Amino acid sequence: MSITSGRRMPMPLQPNETLRRAIKESGYTQSGLADAVNDAHELLYGERGECSDRHIRRLLQGAVSWPKDSTRLSLQAVLGLTPYELGFRPPLPATRRVTVRRVDLPQDQDSPVYRRKFVLNVGTLVALPALPASGRIGMSDVERIHGAEARLVQLDEEHGGAGLVSIAGRYVEHIEHAIRHCTYGGRVQTALYRAVGEISAEAGWLAYDSQKHQEARAHWRTALQYARLGRATELEARIWSKMARQAVDLGHGSEAVGIARAALDATRGRRDPRLSALLHSRVALGHAAAGQAGRCAQSLHRAEQELDRATDEPPAWLAFCGPDEIAAQNALCHSSLGDHARAAQAAYDAVARTPPNEYRRNSFATRVSLARSTFAAGAADEALVAGHSALDLLPEVRSQRWVHELARFQRDVQRDWPAGAADFTERYRAVVA
Repeated sequence: MSITSGRRMPMPLQPNETLRRAIKESGYTQSGLADAVNDAHELLYGERGECSDRHIRRLLQGAVSWPKDSTRLSLQAVLGLTPYELGFRPPLPATRRVTVRRVDLPQDQDSPVYRRKFVLNVGTLVALPALPASGRIGMSDVERIHGAEARLVQLDEEHGGAGLVSIAGRYVEHIEHAIRHCTYGGRVQTALYRAVGEISAEAGWLAYDSQKHQEARAHWRTALQYARLGRATELEARIWSKMARQAVDLGHGSEAVGIARAALDATRGRRDPRLSALLHSRVALGHAAAGQAGRCAQSLHRAEQELDRATDEPPAWLAFCGPDEIAAQNALCHSSLGDHARAAQAAYDAVARTPPNEYRRNSFATRVSLARSTFAAGAADEALVAGHSALDLLPEVRSQRWVHELARFQRDVQRDWPAGAADFTERYRAVVA
């Protein structure tokens, strides 16, 4: 009897032999691999995964050709291979499409496809990184991502982070789309993950400096995920340093200490002395926020010791961490502990040590800190001088976080109204307006 019902017979499963070989070479059993994937899931997403040996068998049988992102990324982290080196293939679209390779067009080209690669914000047209929508990603594409990060930093200096947070988010989404729809080799994968981790970390910084703390944490979690996938331990430490600083701002001292110590543990024996100094200063800030003066002093002393070991040629991203930075952190610690006289002295030291015409945002922040500490210590005349020096920098500095701190100083001045308050208030209103 022939079958004439017209029903389509199910396609037989195609076992994933590529994945089978990868698991065999790794030395994992199916059960052991499931446990390792769950561990990686917890590191990446903050909660333990639900992978079992049954899930691994289904992958090997070919029942799942493209696992969900959380499972796939965790499996990649464990085995250190790309999705394609694990035998996975993304699902095909419902209808066939012709893929056309992107061509760099001149900027005055009137093309709808080209226009969609731009984002309008902060009063300017910002180009998304030029990445392929399909096909293969190479090292030149990774360099474009680094270029996009550099552009974000430049725009931050010109406009401040408040108008850039959404742009940074679009950057990350755009890059992740390319990652999920393109192929790449192992060397490119590592560089790619690190590049996305760095630009996600920058997105988190922009959100944090704009006082958008939830967005900052979300970006930093993404950055940590890619840093771990790219085995970029130093990048992880940089992100944890930022997260520890944010925890202090939010009043979570113990959390800040825990985060900074995790960064110290992860980089033990292989970190630059300036990174050690920075992380120990973050531990000190956390102790200060928790009201632990003794432990704070010990961590500040350790930070100064580590900085003494630093060379004159630090990594570019750590160049800011010099004597002025540690002195500024010292001032913040004493301010948090309520010792405003010592905070003011440390802030004076930080201002004196700051290289001229460098790190304008840090210089502005230190002057605001000096103004608030000296005013709290009862030295109103000196505080107003520091306040005016902060206003000198304000037209060139874009930091919503520290502008907010300057506004708090202005409210203190208005409340107590010392001699010179009228002149400062008039100038403050003119400059801020």
